[in-house]
Amino acid sequence: MEKIEIRNYKCLGNIAISNLKRVNLFTGRNNTGKSTILEALSLFAVKGNINWIRQLLDSRGEINNYREENISIENNLNILSSFFYNRQIEFGKDNSIRISSESEELFLRFVKFIEEEVVEKDKTGSEILIGKRKIMSDDLSYDNTSFGFEIKSNEGSRIHNLDKHLFRRSYSVSDSINFHLINSKGDDVINSAKLWDTITFSEKEELVIKALRIIEPNISRLSFVGEDNFRNSRYPIVKLSNTKNVYPLNAMGDGINRILNLTLALVNSDGGFLLIDECENGLHFSVQEKLWEIIFEIASKLDIQIFATTHSNDSIYSFAKVLENNNKYEGSLYRLERKKEIVIANPFSKDEITEAAKQGINLR
Repeated sequence: MEKIEIRNYKCLGNIAISNLKRVNLFTGRNNTGKSTILEALSLFAVKGNINWIRQLLDSRGEINNYREENISIENNLNILSSFFYNRQIEFGKDNSIRISSESEELFLRFVKFIEEEVVEKDKTGSEILIGKRKIMSDDLSYDNTSFGFEIKSNEGSRIHNLDKHLFRRSYSVSDSINFHLINSKGDDVINSAKLWDTITFSEKEELVIKALRIIEPNISRLSFVGEDNFRNSRYPIVKLSNTKNVYPLNAMGDGINRILNLTLALVNSDGGFLLIDECENGLHFSVQEKLWEIIFEIASKLDIQIFATTHSNDSIYSFAKVLENNNKYEGSLYRLERKKEIVIANPFSKDEITEAAKQGINLR
């Protein structure tokens, strides 16, 4: 993907970002839309998958009090309005969320529609009801109008009735979608043990262990132990080359566990996207250059496009150092700025990033 345009999404009225590279880093002050861009990209990656929408709403606390007895069009509208610019609730194309690249588009919007029965005649000439179809119109009277939430992508359109229960906790996103979002706490939407199971006995195992050695060079083996149950209670243990004992990775600090979650998501995103929010969290500045090297290496090897955010000059300078030392790697940096209600992405080329780093210029 070489460009992305986002319209009417949360705090982003209209932003266009061009010249995207293999690895793209977003900086800027708080409330300039860095995490929002990642969230919009995640929706684009899954083509508006309704289960992913539920997951995003749940992670934000939007549906904490959503129960069967509270189902109403008004409640569903209020919850879904959190995706729209200034939480606007309007029907029709003018209030559409649009997320698009050079080849694909995703639209989300509130719609009014009626349901029309679809019938066919059998061999005897009798009419048989085979289903219903939704016909959209903004000119329908209230009495015969239903209200819906339309998700439209290159693959087609689907309308979800707003008088139904939309937010039950069922978060299965298609396995065919190669994308992961690592939030600022270091969590991924898929359990780490399951991600490890998908790469067991493959060369990707060594890529993950290589990343862990950034912090603990003596790690020779990694495994997950415990029971598979609804609590996802399996946890990682490691074997060190200088001892016969095994140790729980959780006891080795937040940094090494952050690297584990990040690299597991990375090696499971072949041909897709990895989104990392506040990539520096939990990591000492001394390890960040080595981590960026591994990120660039794996992304190039597995054809993954990466979008990350940071507040850290150490992370930016480490990013610049890797670009300077490796001509084969391609990366871009965008500094987000808010001017009144408009968010602008100011691009910095590979040469500009490395020069800014040398001069100690603040790109945060």
